Amino acid sequence: MATPIGKPGAMTAMERYLFDVTGYLVIPDALNRDEVEACLAAAKRVHAPHPQDQWRQLGAVYEKEPAVENLIDHPSVFKKVRDIYGDYFILQSSWCTVSPPGFGGGGYHQDGSGPYEFRRLAERTPLVQLRIGFFLTDQTNTNMGNMVLIPGSHNTPSVLPNRSEFDDLPIKDIICGKPGTALMFHQGVFHCGTKNEMDYHRYIQHMVYAPPWLVPSDRTHNDPAFLERTTPLRRALLGEWKRPDEPFGAGYQRPPFED
Repeated sequence: MATPIGKPGAMTAMERYLFDVTGYLVIPDALNRDEVEACLAAAKRVHAPHPQDQWRQLGAVYEKEPAVENLIDHPSVFKKVRDIYGDYFILQSSWCTVSPPGFGGGGYHQDGSGPYEFRRLAERTPLVQLRIGFFLTDQTNTNMGNMVLIPGSHNTPSVLPNRSEFDDLPIKDIICGKPGTALMFHQGVFHCGTKNEMDYHRYIQHMVYAPPWLVPSDRTHNDPAFLERTTPLRRALLGEWKRPDEPFGAGYQRPPFED
Protein backbone atom coordinates (compact mmCIF):
# COMPACT_ATOMS: atom_id res chain seq x y z
CA MET A 1 0.00 0.00 0.00
CA ALA A 2 1.28 3.46 -0.89
CA THR A 3 1.58 6.02 1.89
CA PRO A 4 -1.11 8.76 1.67
CA ILE A 5 0.71 11.98 0.86
CA GLY A 6 -0.60 15.54 1.24
CA LYS A 7 0.70 19.05 0.72
CA PRO A 8 1.02 21.97 3.14
CA GLY A 9 -2.08 24.14 3.38
CA ALA A 10 -5.81 23.55 3.45
CA MET A 11 -7.24 20.05 3.17
CA THR A 12 -8.13 19.06 -0.37
CA ALA A 13 -11.02 16.73 -1.17
CA MET A 14 -8.58 13.93 -2.05
CA GLU A 15 -6.56 14.46 1.13
CA ARG A 16 -9.73 14.28 3.21
CA TYR A 17 -10.72 11.03 1.51
CA LEU A 18 -7.28 9.52 2.10
CA PHE A 19 -7.35 10.63 5.73
CA ASP A 20 -10.82 9.19 6.30
CA VAL A 21 -9.91 5.84 4.75
CA THR A 22 -6.41 5.31 6.17
CA GLY A 23 -6.57 7.52 9.26
CA TYR A 24 -3.44 9.49 8.47
CA LEU A 25 -1.69 11.79 6.05
CA VAL A 26 2.02 12.48 5.49
CA ILE A 27 2.93 16.07 4.58
CA PRO A 28 6.48 16.58 3.27
CA ASP A 29 8.11 19.99 3.68
CA ALA A 30 5.69 21.12 6.38
CA LEU A 31 8.64 22.90 8.03
CA ASN A 32 11.50 24.62 6.24
CA ARG A 33 15.15 24.08 7.11
CA ASP A 34 15.40 27.03 9.49
CA GLU A 35 12.27 25.93 11.37
CA VAL A 36 13.58 22.39 11.67
CA GLU A 37 16.94 23.56 12.98
CA ALA A 38 15.31 25.87 15.54
CA CYS A 39 12.89 23.18 16.76
CA LEU A 40 15.63 20.55 16.89
CA ALA A 41 17.83 22.83 18.98
CA ALA A 42 14.87 23.42 21.31
CA ALA A 43 14.21 19.68 21.61
CA LYS A 44 17.83 18.99 22.48
CA ARG A 45 17.80 21.73 25.13
CA VAL A 46 14.72 20.47 26.95
CA HIS A 47 15.89 16.85 26.92
CA ALA A 48 19.50 17.66 27.89
CA PRO A 49 18.94 17.52 31.70
CA HIS A 50 17.52 13.99 31.46
CA PRO A 51 19.20 10.59 30.90
CA GLN A 52 20.28 10.29 27.29
CA ASP A 53 19.75 6.53 26.95
CA GLN A 54 15.97 6.52 27.50
CA TRP A 55 12.90 7.06 25.32
CA ARG A 56 11.03 10.08 26.67
CA GLN A 57 8.29 12.60 25.93
CA LEU A 58 8.07 16.06 27.47
CA GLY A 59 4.92 18.18 27.40
CA ALA A 60 4.21 21.90 26.92
CA VAL A 61 7.67 22.66 25.53
CA TYR A 62 6.10 25.58 23.67
CA GLU A 63 5.94 27.51 26.97
CA LYS A 64 9.75 27.65 27.02
CA GLU A 65 10.73 27.48 23.36
CA PRO A 66 9.44 30.04 20.80
CA ALA A 67 10.29 27.78 17.86
CA VAL A 68 7.94 25.11 19.21
CA GLU A 69 5.31 27.72 20.09
CA ASN A 70 5.13 28.56 16.39
CA LEU A 71 3.91 25.04 15.69
CA ILE A 72 0.68 25.62 17.64
CA ASP A 73 -0.91 27.24 14.60
CA HIS A 74 1.63 26.52 11.89
CA PRO A 75 0.19 27.37 8.44
CA SER A 76 1.39 24.13 6.82
CA VAL A 77 -1.10 22.06 8.83
CA PHE A 78 -3.37 24.37 10.80
CA LYS A 79 -5.94 24.83 8.03
CA LYS A 80 -6.22 21.06 7.77
CA VAL A 81 -6.99 20.91 11.51
CA ARG A 82 -9.75 23.51 11.05
CA ASP A 83 -11.09 21.70 7.98
CA ILE A 84 -11.50 18.59 10.14
CA TYR A 85 -12.67 20.12 13.44
CA GLY A 86 -14.31 23.39 12.46
CA ASP A 87 -13.64 26.47 14.59
CA TYR A 88 -13.92 25.03 18.08
CA PHE A 89 -11.01 22.92 19.26
CA ILE A 90 -8.00 23.13 21.54
CA LEU A 91 -4.37 22.11 21.65
CA GLN A 92 -5.08 19.28 24.07
CA SER A 93 -1.46 18.29 24.49
CA SER A 94 1.97 18.48 22.92
CA TRP A 95 4.85 16.04 23.29
CA CYS A 96 8.49 16.43 22.38
CA THR A 97 9.68 12.84 22.01
CA VAL A 98 13.16 11.39 21.79
CA SER A 99 14.19 7.90 20.72
CA PRO A 100 17.83 7.21 21.66
CA PRO A 101 20.28 5.08 19.69
CA GLY A 102 19.63 1.42 20.44
CA PHE A 103 15.96 1.93 21.34
CA GLY A 104 14.16 -1.31 20.51
CA GLY A 105 10.80 0.16 19.50
CA GLY A 106 7.40 0.01 21.15
CA GLY A 107 4.20 -2.01 20.87
CA TYR A 108 1.18 -1.19 18.75
CA HIS A 109 -1.41 0.95 20.52
CA GLN A 110 -4.12 3.57 20.06
CA ASP A 111 -3.74 6.97 21.70
CA GLY A 112 -6.18 8.35 24.21
CA SER A 113 -7.59 7.28 27.53
CA GLY A 114 -6.33 4.04 29.03
CA PRO A 115 -9.06 3.68 31.69
CA TYR A 116 -11.82 4.22 29.09
CA GLU A 117 -10.52 3.75 25.57
CA PHE A 118 -12.01 6.01 22.90
CA ARG A 119 -12.82 2.99 20.71
CA ARG A 120 -15.52 2.11 23.26
CA LEU A 121 -17.45 5.26 22.29
CA ALA A 122 -18.61 3.91 18.92
CA GLU A 123 -18.07 1.00 16.54
CA ARG A 124 -16.00 3.27 14.33
CA THR A 125 -13.61 4.95 16.74
CA PRO A 126 -14.50 8.69 16.83
CA LEU A 127 -11.84 11.28 16.17
CA VAL A 128 -11.09 12.70 19.62
CA GLN A 129 -7.41 13.52 19.23
CA LEU A 130 -5.83 14.68 15.99
CA ARG A 131 -2.06 14.30 16.32
CA ILE A 132 0.54 15.97 14.13
CA GLY A 133 4.15 14.86 14.49
CA PHE A 134 6.85 17.08 13.00
CA PHE A 135 10.02 15.13 12.12
CA LEU A 136 13.06 16.99 13.44
CA THR A 137 15.66 14.38 12.45
CA ASP A 138 16.16 12.23 9.38
CA GLN A 139 13.77 9.30 8.94
CA THR A 140 14.18 8.69 5.22
CA ASN A 141 14.97 5.00 5.76
CA THR A 142 13.60 2.32 8.07
CA ASN A 143 14.94 1.54 11.57
CA MET A 144 15.50 5.23 12.27
CA GLY A 145 12.89 5.41 15.01
CA ASN A 146 10.13 5.64 12.39
CA MET A 147 6.44 5.67 13.15
CA VAL A 148 4.52 2.60 11.93
CA LEU A 149 0.77 2.72 11.35
CA ILE A 150 -1.86 0.13 10.43
CA PRO A 151 -3.99 1.80 7.72
CA GLY A 152 -7.71 1.93 8.43
CA SER A 153 -7.42 0.40 11.90
CA HIS A 154 -9.48 3.27 13.33
CA ASN A 155 -12.50 2.08 11.32
CA THR A 156 -12.96 -1.31 12.94
CA PRO A 157 -14.08 -2.38 16.43
CA SER A 158 -11.64 -5.30 16.24
CA VAL A 159 -8.73 -5.10 18.66
CA LEU A 160 -5.30 -5.95 17.34
CA PRO A 161 -4.37 -9.28 19.00
CA ASN A 162 -0.92 -9.84 20.48
CA ARG A 163 -0.18 -6.28 19.49
CA SER A 164 3.46 -6.35 20.58
CA GLU A 165 4.26 -9.35 18.35
CA PHE A 166 3.31 -8.03 14.91
CA ASP A 167 6.72 -7.19 13.47
CA ASP A 168 5.71 -8.89 10.23
CA LEU A 169 2.16 -7.56 9.98
CA PRO A 170 1.73 -7.31 6.17
CA ILE A 171 -0.48 -4.20 6.10
CA LYS A 172 1.71 -1.97 8.25
CA ASP A 173 3.02 1.28 6.79
CA ILE A 174 6.47 2.37 7.97
CA ILE A 175 6.54 6.15 7.61
CA CYS A 176 9.72 7.56 6.13
CA GLY A 177 10.49 11.22 5.65
CA LYS A 178 13.17 13.84 5.80
CA PRO A 179 13.34 16.47 8.55
CA GLY A 180 10.43 18.88 8.24
CA THR A 181 7.90 16.19 7.29
CA ALA A 182 4.64 16.17 9.25
CA LEU A 183 2.57 13.08 10.05
CA MET A 184 -1.08 13.83 10.85
CA PHE A 185 -3.10 10.92 12.25
CA HIS A 186 -6.31 9.88 13.98
CA GLN A 187 -5.76 8.66 17.55
CA GLY A 188 -7.64 5.45 16.74
CA VAL A 189 -5.06 4.23 14.23
CA PHE A 190 -2.93 1.49 15.78
CA HIS A 191 0.68 2.64 15.66
CA CYS A 192 4.07 2.31 17.28
CA GLY A 193 7.65 3.51 16.99
CA THR A 194 10.34 1.29 15.45
CA LYS A 195 13.83 0.63 16.72
CA ASN A 196 16.48 3.30 16.25
CA GLU A 197 19.63 1.81 14.71
CA MET A 198 21.22 5.20 14.07
CA ASP A 199 24.05 6.67 16.14
CA TYR A 200 22.00 9.77 16.95
CA HIS A 201 18.78 10.55 18.81
CA ARG A 202 15.53 10.76 16.85
CA TYR A 203 13.32 13.73 17.74
CA ILE A 204 9.65 14.37 16.87
CA GLN A 205 7.52 17.25 18.12
CA HIS A 206 3.85 16.23 18.41
CA MET A 207 0.95 18.67 18.58
CA VAL A 208 -2.41 17.13 19.55
CA TYR A 209 -5.75 18.85 18.88
CA ALA A 210 -9.10 17.88 20.37
CA PRO A 211 -12.65 19.11 21.06
CA PRO A 212 -12.72 21.85 23.74
CA TRP A 213 -14.22 19.55 26.36
CA LEU A 214 -11.31 17.12 26.48
CA VAL A 215 -9.04 17.56 29.51
CA PRO A 216 -5.41 18.50 28.61
CA SER A 217 -2.99 15.65 29.28
CA ASP A 218 0.40 17.37 29.15
CA ARG A 219 -0.34 20.04 31.76
CA THR A 220 -2.52 20.70 34.79
CA HIS A 221 -2.80 24.40 33.93
CA ASN A 222 -1.52 26.95 31.45
CA ASP A 223 1.44 29.05 32.52
CA PRO A 224 0.10 32.59 33.20
CA ALA A 225 3.33 34.20 32.01
CA PHE A 226 3.12 32.34 28.71
CA LEU A 227 -0.54 33.29 28.25
CA GLU A 228 0.38 36.93 28.81
CA ARG A 229 3.04 37.02 26.10
CA THR A 230 1.54 34.71 23.44
CA THR A 231 -1.01 35.64 20.78
CA PRO A 232 -4.79 35.83 21.38
CA LEU A 233 -5.35 32.90 19.01
CA ARG A 234 -2.85 30.70 20.81
CA ARG A 235 -4.42 31.57 24.16
CA ALA A 236 -7.75 30.40 22.81
CA LEU A 237 -6.21 27.22 21.43
CA LEU A 238 -4.83 26.43 24.87
CA GLY A 239 -8.37 26.35 26.19
CA GLU A 240 -8.49 29.79 27.77
CA TRP A 241 -12.11 30.28 26.72
CA LYS A 242 -14.43 32.80 28.26
CA ARG A 243 -16.90 30.57 30.10
CA PRO A 244 -20.38 30.64 28.57
CA ASP A 245 -23.61 30.57 30.54
CA GLU A 246 -23.77 26.78 30.37
CA PRO A 247 -20.79 24.40 30.25
CA PHE A 248 -20.25 23.25 26.64
CA GLY A 249 -23.41 25.11 25.61
CA ALA A 250 -23.91 28.23 23.51
CA GLY A 251 -21.86 31.28 24.18
CA TYR A 252 -18.26 30.27 23.46
CA GLN A 253 -16.42 33.06 21.73
CA ARG A 254 -15.02 32.04 18.37
CA PRO A 255 -11.21 31.94 18.49
CA PRO A 256 -9.74 34.98 16.71
CA PHE A 257 -8.79 33.35 13.44
CA GLU A 258 -7.46 35.68 10.75
CA ASP A 259 -10.09 34.51 8.25
